Amino acid sequence: METFIQIFFFFGGLALLLKGALFFTENASKMAKRFGVSDMVIGLTVVAIASTLPEFTVSVTSVLKGSSGMAIGNVIGSNIANIGLVLGLASILTPKIIAKKKDLRQAYILLLTTIIVTVFIINGLTPILGSLLLAGLFIHFYIVLRPKGHKKERVKRDTIPAPKVILYCLLGGAAVIMGAQLIVSSAKFFTTALNISETTIGLTIIAVGTSLPELANAVAATLKKLHGIALGNIIGSNMLNMLLVLGTSSMLGSLAAEGMLLTYSIPFLLLFTFILVALMKVENKLTRLDGVALLILYGFFLYLKFFVV
Repeated sequence: METFIQIFFFFGGLALLLKGALFFTENASKMAKRFGVSDMVIGLTVVAIASTLPEFTVSVTSVLKGSSGMAIGNVIGSNIANIGLVLGLASILTPKIIAKKKDLRQAYILLLTTIIVTVFIINGLTPILGSLLLAGLFIHFYIVLRPKGHKKERVKRDTIPAPKVILYCLLGGAAVIMGAQLIVSSAKFFTTALNISETTIGLTIIAVGTSLPELANAVAATLKKLHGIALGNIIGSNMLNMLLVLGTSSMLGSLAAEGMLLTYSIPFLLLFTFILVALMKVENKLTRLDGVALLILYGFFLYLKFFVV
């Protein structure tokens, strides 16, 4: 009976987490528009952060509950799922996803950031290294948002009453926090009951669950032929997972990676990121065949995790 209750709590928490993140995103965007902030800036800041809110809340909650393995596993697993599962499905749903030069530049930055962060993880994430990751986050936002000499965009302001929007933002944020609490608590139950490590749960079930916002955004963008949004969503989310999520989590307490994480999961993360950059560099696009290959490789990653490693 306890198992069924924990399953209900896990999926109930996941639903609460995702719905809360969506509610927060919508109303945070409305609040930004009240102050005349453009859609581009909203997308690069508010929406990007909000889509990473599930990973952020779950990882921080995991650290506070003493489950550092789940926190690291969630970030690495989500980044792998974003490329293998999310981008793989998005590539299959459209004839090809065009990669522009600015997308390729961001992909190079993602690869460099991934290499640096993996070195940090191997040596152990301390509060000092966490502060460096958060500093890297501010540098990243500065590079993305710095003025480039174009004319200032005129933005239509939103007239929705501010108190109402603020209330909805608070409700969305509260739902995310409650959902994360339920997910982490139920996940810890299953690690004990099924003798599965916290890192494994974070790498797989929780990682896929918290990647659902990216999946929804990427699929919607590709169906509307908004290729830049699809690629930008994945690259931006992976950057935020490493800089914001791991940075904040390690500020709350040192994070140590398990041996399996170092010898198995991190190499796969580097492999997926390198493949993404290579496809964008060599082909300048992602085709349906590329999408199938990414999904097969992600399936191979899960197979090894559950049946071999």
